[in-house]
Amino acid sequence: MGKGRVGVYLCTCRGEIAKHIDLDRLAAGLSEDPAVAFVRVDQELCGPAGQDVLRASHGEGRSDRVVAGACTPNIQGLIMRAALEGAGLNKYLYEQVNIRELCAWVHDDREAATDKALRLMRAAIARALMLEALDDIELKVVPESLVIGGGVAGMQAALEIATRGFLAHIVERTGALGGRAYRLSVTFPTHNCGICCMQYCRECVLTPKIEDVMQNPKIKVHLNTRIEKIDGGFGDRLVTLEGPGGREELRVGTIVVATGSDVFDARRIPEYGFGVFRDVVTTMDLERMLEQEREIGGRFVRPSDGRTMPRTVNFIQCVGSRDRVKGNLHCSLVCCTYAIGQAREIKKLHPEVEVYIHYIDLRGPYRGFEEHCEQAKAEGVVFVRGRVAEVSEKKGRVRIRFEDTDLGKQIDMATDLVVLAVGQEPAAESERIAKLLHLQLDEDRFIKDLNPNFPSEYRRGVFVAGCAEGPKGIRYSIEDAKSAAAAAADLMAAGKIHKTRAIAVVDETRCRGCGRCEEACEYHAARVVEKDGRLVSVRDEARCEGCGVCAAQCCNRAITIKHHTRPQMEALMRRVLGTKGRGAGGKGQGAQGEVG
Repeated sequence: MGKGRVGVYLCTCRGEIAKHIDLDRLAAGLSEDPAVAFVRVDQELCGPAGQDVLRASHGEGRSDRVVAGACTPNIQGLIMRAALEGAGLNKYLYEQVNIRELCAWVHDDREAATDKALRLMRAAIARALMLEALDDIELKVVPESLVIGGGVAGMQAALEIATRGFLAHIVERTGALGGRAYRLSVTFPTHNCGICCMQYCRECVLTPKIEDVMQNPKIKVHLNTRIEKIDGGFGDRLVTLEGPGGREELRVGTIVVATGSDVFDARRIPEYGFGVFRDVVTTMDLERMLEQEREIGGRFVRPSDGRTMPRTVNFIQCVGSRDRVKGNLHCSLVCCTYAIGQAREIKKLHPEVEVYIHYIDLRGPYRGFEEHCEQAKAEGVVFVRGRVAEVSEKKGRVRIRFEDTDLGKQIDMATDLVVLAVGQEPAAESERIAKLLHLQLDEDRFIKDLNPNFPSEYRRGVFVAGCAEGPKGIRYSIEDAKSAAAAAADLMAAGKIHKTRAIAVVDETRCRGCGRCEEACEYHAARVVEKDGRLVSVRDEARCEGCGVCAAQCCNRAITIKHHTRPQMEALMRRVLGTKGRGAGGKGQGAQGEVG
């Protein structure tokens, strides 16, 4: 073992760390610790060559635990840890310090950054010496899946899961599948996309079909159904449904959250007159008007009288989006493309109608958007940059007051129809479902999904797809669903999953069965039972997430978290607080060299 048991690896991160931290001085300072077997500096530990170095070096047997000073533990750290596992290291004996984000990138002073890195690395070494080898928890995965939401994302996810041979349950709170996408007729970029285009997006070959879902023997559809409760843990969850037939329970191993989004309620911006003036409609209302004209030969008329065809139509963009006061701060992504498509449809059906689009600035995240705009202009659609201040009514016609920033004028215009391009916001049930599944929300209140680079076990068998995680078009919602379904199916195909052992454990000799931990555990992993004539707390390994809330609540200090025990964390904290960076003045051997 040489002079210690800990192997230390420092990464230059292709210069990102080395240009802000003196790695030679850091290596020399760490090598003074008698517990350190060696210190090695490498250019890129997460790269193929760096992984070879880790495997070869650890295979020499000079250390039985490892501390790395590098970048992000949750991504690159997993790569490095896997390489060391391949050389025989138990993964619970690996510790990584993020000296890039915590030191190199936040301190201008190179000496101060080096001193801080030295302190953190020494603390990690102290903790590493207290670590113990552990085994993961093996959990079985029930071979059935729950899909929450029956829009195009939910339907596509269920079809993909069924194709893999697993039963999928779609739970839809309304009485029909398809969601908002099935209420649209023409969208962009599928607008006139080819000779096969029937002008109905629900008929598009790229859109999942309700008939396919309903006829698939591997898919069970629960309409007008609400999810009341989700119990259990990773790989085996008990879901309680409330539907037309009463209460029903399902056991599932994976869950795809495809709750979709709702459209913004334009009544929340009263100055636009929606709900007050009949000739002020939303893009969804206009969709029904245009579809009715195409389907049954109806006439494009003003809602106020049902007889007069609008001669002038004004679209107002960003209604409810990019508005921190009365709406939502985020951009809804599809509103510009969709409104321009509707404007072009009006010009196609009625070239004589004057169509104006009022915008702050146009945003189109998909390829072909510029061509879409140019074609609209060529067809006679007029784009007006500037905010619309107010919509009013006078002598039976609505009027809009707006700014034209290109002309530098305030203009008051009479019009026959005002169309509000309403944006997307989280679905009504989205936040409640997120709480049931312990999922985080982002700043816009959509469900936050994890970085796809993270291992599957980080998601605990729960995947988010489509507009549940933010505004998306139909095409990208479907792609999301395919990806989520594939990941869910892979888990079920494996039949089991390995979960981290970093969970709560109870010292029954200290526990007095007070139940405070049971009350505090939001995962319902803690339970007080009678054992040998006394009350003690026990843990469900499948449910416990190792959050530590129960340990903080325990008045007898009977609970600790595996891999984050008190001795381990105390050793780390004492070293952080007690070391001030002295004794780090020696010279190392540079990148690729070793000290010690």
